Amino acid sequence: MKVAESVLAGHPDKVCDQVADAIVDEFLHRDSHARVQVEVFAGHGAMMISGDVDSRADFDCAAIAKRVYKDIGYDDVVEPFVHLGTTEREWAALVSKGAACEPAICHGFATAATREMLPQVQVFAHALARQLDEARKHDEKMRWVKPDGRVLVVMDGKEVTHVVIFCQHDAGVKVQEVHSGMLERVIRPVIGSLDHVKLFVNPAGPFTQGGLSCATGQSGRRGASDLYGGLVPHGDVALSGKSPDHPLRAGSYMARHIAKSLVASNKARQALVKLVYITGRTEPIIVEAIGDNGADLTSAIRGVFDLSLDAIVKKFNLRKPIYQSLATYGHMGRETPWEQPTILS
Repeated sequence: MKVAESVLAGHPDKVCDQVADAIVDEFLHRDSHARVQVEVFAGHGAMMISGDVDSRADFDCAAIAKRVYKDIGYDDVVEPFVHLGTTEREWAALVSKGAACEPAICHGFATAATREMLPQVQVFAHALARQLDEARKHDEKMRWVKPDGRVLVVMDGKEVTHVVIFCQHDAGVKVQEVHSGMLERVIRPVIGSLDHVKLFVNPAGPFTQGGLSCATGQSGRRGASDLYGGLVPHGDVALSGKSPDHPLRAGSYMARHIAKSLVASNKARQALVKLVYITGRTEPIIVEAIGDNGADLTSAIRGVFDLSLDAIVKKFNLRKPIYQSLATYGHMGRETPWEQPTILS
């Protein structure tokens, strides 16, 4: 059986991811060559924003954090503390010329099994999370839904066997209304037939307290759902909070592009690509592509793609402030430049 999880926009970890990427976006908006690595930790009304920044831009990060939290749908108060600095390490000159600032192990995956070229179980998990968030914001009959929550989907082969939803809600809503609302307005529109599906909606009971008023979150903690649902290797990738020249972000997007190109070019039904960058080098020291039944496809991509970090940033136009929009429901399978495959000969 395969299992994948997705969390709602108001989940504390995803709140932190969105704040981190909103800060990256603001730096890029003001200084397209800003180098940013920001981490966010929050809980019980407080938020710590820290990291390394090399940029001429200057703005109120705390105000951005408060705006993001409010825009997600929370009305309680969060108090941000901001401490950003610049660390001039010995290899800073190399980084300024396009070298990797730190080691990065990046994996890219694609499969012909779905239109999105992602694992079906992950597609369902993200679709349910998005459907629930959209219902909260736009469905008059679902106004009792609150921002926090998570979704888990289990599949056996091509069949969905379990759907689990934890959904924050108003204290006054009845249990039956929560269950029927989730079933008819969230689960059934995404999954379809539920004849052989076991459903669990708030299996621990009422869920009325959520967000940063009562729990903690941290940016980068949802790396599995940001990428491929934990169904393929994902190293220690934490994409949110990093500017586009960071090898984890640029390398992960390029690895996905290569994997998708291999599948789109009928080189394999599914492909796994590995790129390994090390500090001070502009190109990966390891490039590996594996196809069906472990077939080595590395020769099919050798010399086709420029894998230097600067080239990746330019190819996908990564210096645009697009990252907050990617901080929920996964970074892959979206309308982004790295999702447009290169057809290989």
